[in-house]
Amino acid sequence: MFRLFKSQRLRKSSDFEKFRSKGTESVYGQIFVLKSFERAIEGTSFHDLTPRIGIVTSRKIGNAVTRNRIRRVVREAFRLNLKYFKQSHDYLFIAFHGIGTKSNKEITNAILNAAKLLWGQDS
Repeated sequence: MFRLFKSQRLRKSSDFEKFRSKGTESVYGQIFVLKSFERAIEGTSFHDLTPRIGIVTSRKIGNAVTRNRIRRVVREAFRLNLKYFKQSHDYLFIAFHGIGTKSNKEITNAILNAAKLLWGQDS
C-alpha cells in the first residue's frame, strides 16, 4: 500500500469550507456522501490538475480503529482508481453510521459506483 501525495489530499480547513460555501455535486449512498467541487486551475503543473480527496469520519462511526480503517480503505480506493475522478476537482467523502460494519471490498465498490454515477461513466 502506497501513500497519497500531499497534493492529493485536502489538508486545510479552508479547503473543506469550499464544500460548505459553494454549490457542489453530490452522490448519496447508503453509507456515505461523495461531494465534488471543481477548483480553479492556477497553472498547468501536476499539482493543479491532480484530483484531491478529503475524508470525514465522526465518532458515531465507531472507535478509532474503525475510523482509521475506513480512511485507509477510502484513500486506497481513490489512489488505485484515479481514472474515475476528474482532474482539477476536489472530493469530500463523508461517512455515515453503518459503514463500520461493511467489508473493505464493499466500501471500495460503493465508492467506485458513486464516482461513476457522479460523472455518468458506464465502465
